[in-house]
Amino acid sequence: MNVKKFMPNGVEDVHFNEFQQKEDMIQKIQKLFKSFGYRQILTPTFEYYDLFYGIQGTVDLDNMIKIIDENGKILVLRPDVTTPIARMVATNYHSYTGYLKFSYVTNIFRMNHGRADIKKEFTQAGVEYLGNNKVEADGEIIALAIKSLLSCGVKNFKLDVGQINFFKGLLKEFSLAPFEEKNIRNLIERKNLPELKKVLEKIKGKQKLKDAILSIPYLYGCPKEVLKSAEKYIFNEQMEEALKNISEICYVLTDYGYKNYIDLDLGLVNRLDYYTGIVFQGYLLNYGKEILSGGRYDHLTQQYGYERPATGFGLNIDELLKAIHKDESVPNYKCCSDYLIIYPSEYRKRGLYLADRLREKRFIVETDVYTQKILSMIEDIQYKNIKKIIQIKEDNEIEIYSLNTKKMEKTTIEKLLN
Repeated sequence: MNVKKFMPNGVEDVHFNEFQQKEDMIQKIQKLFKSFGYRQILTPTFEYYDLFYGIQGTVDLDNMIKIIDENGKILVLRPDVTTPIARMVATNYHSYTGYLKFSYVTNIFRMNHGRADIKKEFTQAGVEYLGNNKVEADGEIIALAIKSLLSCGVKNFKLDVGQINFFKGLLKEFSLAPFEEKNIRNLIERKNLPELKKVLEKIKGKQKLKDAILSIPYLYGCPKEVLKSAEKYIFNEQMEEALKNISEICYVLTDYGYKNYIDLDLGLVNRLDYYTGIVFQGYLLNYGKEILSGGRYDHLTQQYGYERPATGFGLNIDELLKAIHKDESVPNYKCCSDYLIIYPSEYRKRGLYLADRLREKRFIVETDVYTQKILSMIEDIQYKNIKKIIQIKEDNEIEIYSLNTKKMEKTTIEKLLN
């Protein structure tokens, strides 16, 4: 029987070594989020399709996994977390006027349209900071994204940071149809300059404005240099304010000590209908896929009848793990147990007592009854990566065998525990 046919496309089993590595990573990130005052929440796995329908900037409706409930209503498996949080805030926190700081770690579900490199289910960790429109909030979010990667032991990464209003302000100088704006945005995102130049030749407008659009893909790199280059393309107050905003955020990140982890990219322009200010994406060096993304989205809650400025980011845990596994400089993660305690049935009580005391000391301890000599068991348990074997002997005596040093030590239960 070909058991592979029982595994749907776009999903996978997670085996124990990878699962434990993932859990350890999540715990570090959760601890980090909590240390910044973010309160963890959980939204439903199922949401009404109508929650996302007609909302600007959410996940493409064609990418949502849909089902019909017993009442004929269309439901979707959670395709996004930010939108349900916006719904939750508008429903439950409309009378609260202070800041709201939420964190989450949950699974996301999206169609992959047959692409083997895209998972239908993945784990995402993230934060949402609502009610604060200051640059301090944006700086904290980006700093937290950087800290999240550092907490997982990742060092070779960069965050590309943009300001969506710089490009929005530039578009105001033209009279473009929506499809023309979308085409230009896509070409800038892909940095397809030859095709972009052809498109602009067919559009009415001053040449200096067209030159400004052509310059957008080049406004990338060192923050100081990008800001200096971008100044000569300012044509209105919105563009000026956008550069001022991103400059101030760079100062905040410098004070965090993170200026070396960011590049500016004013060519991040593809989600104009969702983001309202700062926008950023995170990548590991020598790994082409996006690991995290975020930005400011001040108008999302307004679409549910309650306007609150907001900023946040999401980190794809599974994509991060995949990137780490491809880095040969990072050692493979292996689960292990500290002790295996073995005993004949007549010494079971002593063996279980010792196991419980060691577990209280936060050791990982396995137990088993044996009817053979200790050395004959070693080969059978090496695959479990057990560090030491304890054999219970007479009169509370024990023998401890280290699988690493191949040495035997004789002692007593009392001495080991003390």
